[in-house]
Amino acid sequence: MNVITESVKLVMEEDPLHPLVLGGDHSISFPVIRAVSEKLGGPVDVLHLDAHPDIYDAFEGNKYSHASSFARIMEGGYARRLLQVGIRSITKEGREQGKRFGVEQYEMRTFSRDRQFLENLKLGEGVKGVYISVDVDCLDPAFAPGVSHIEPGGLSFRDVLNILHNLQADVVAADVVEFNPQRDTVDGMTAMVAAKLVRELTAKISK
Repeated sequence: MNVITESVKLVMEEDPLHPLVLGGDHSISFPVIRAVSEKLGGPVDVLHLDAHPDIYDAFEGNKYSHASSFARIMEGGYARRLLQVGIRSITKEGREQGKRFGVEQYEMRTFSRDRQFLENLKLGEGVKGVYISVDVDCLDPAFAPGVSHIEPGGLSFRDVLNILHNLQADVVAADVVEFNPQRDTVDGMTAMVAAKLVRELTAKISK
């Protein structure tokens, strides 16, 4: 975790570079967001696209697991607002932790109702910028089967593009995580989708 944090800070020394970090699992978001917040001197707003909230206090006894990264981020004060979009696998603890930290959780069961809001987000006012974290499993497995934790009923690729393209924000850093090539199918379909997400985030950061 410390190696990741220090490495991201080194990237941020090289103006005008901004970190775009590729996973790996979602545990990397904690040290990356910690680095961005510490380097910029304050919290950021975080847009988190995922099938899971990853906000357990600990998972299988590990407080730094892929399922606990956003609990550590919120505890550390590295994020002011945390918006979680695409959620469709969440437990009672996940909802309770969300309430504890004031997380804005948008589950897929209400996406048709929330779409207008989510496709016209304005984030980052009064903080150091916006961080985008994309877990590839936010997408429905019809679009991205090459992930470790498949959850049907997710976002379409166009849904994600609409959210990213219409987002009004100063995006200072991002990550793309949880692509699993061992589970990919159809001639690297998920790899292509993940690469497209990287390109879109690069364009968003560079604006």
